[in-house]
Amino acid sequence: MKIRWPCILMAIVALAGATSSFAAQIVFSNLIQPGDQYGPDGVGLGAIPVPGTFIQYATKFTPSVTSKLSNFQLPLGLISGPNNIDVFLMADAAGSPAGVIEMFHHLLNLPPAFGGLIPLSTVTSATNPVLSAGTQYWVVASGGTSTTFAQWALTLFAGDPTDGGATKVIQNGIDSGWVVGPGTRTGALRVSGDAVPEPGSVSLIIIGFATIAVVALRRREA
Repeated sequence: MKIRWPCILMAIVALAGATSSFAAQIVFSNLIQPGDQYGPDGVGLGAIPVPGTFIQYATKFTPSVTSKLSNFQLPLGLISGPNNIDVFLMADAAGSPAGVIEMFHHLLNLPPAFGGLIPLSTVTSATNPVLSAGTQYWVVASGGTSTTFAQWALTLFAGDPTDGGATKVIQNGIDSGWVVGPGTRTGALRVSGDAVPEPGSVSLIIIGFATIAVVALRRREA
């Protein structure tokens, strides 16, 4: 029997495509187990009831594996004003949010903040940026209009109960910059992505499959 190289090459190409990504999985979560628990209280953001004051709030996360962002879930609720919230995925610079990676404008129809536990809202990525394992990123929430006041529910009191997120206050148009809290309690957040194998791993997998195929065919010819 002849070795059917075209068939082998097609199989290798198919395997390369199959190993380029895997099914979406949770790559970060600060929800307390069991039960994906988080707190009913939260931090205010947007146009707070202080004249001329606008607040953005950010929660940091570090993905456990290199992955293409699929979505993230966070409990956002409306307190007052138009039901409109903006969310941003941002990079990190010296421990603070810096540089927008993806923008999610005008999240609408969010639940009320006062009425029990705020359900998780799912924010789906359109560009699927790659998140590198071990690298810190930030999810930032902001009022989508100049009069929207909203709330991001926090994690449970686990570890240090002091806020560990980042806050930016814009007072009468003056941006004070990001201030990072010293604690560990932050906005509840769960991030999901499609795992991406390292290039070296993909090469080894393809070489391994090709070697097995060639050896198997040679044995059949013998």
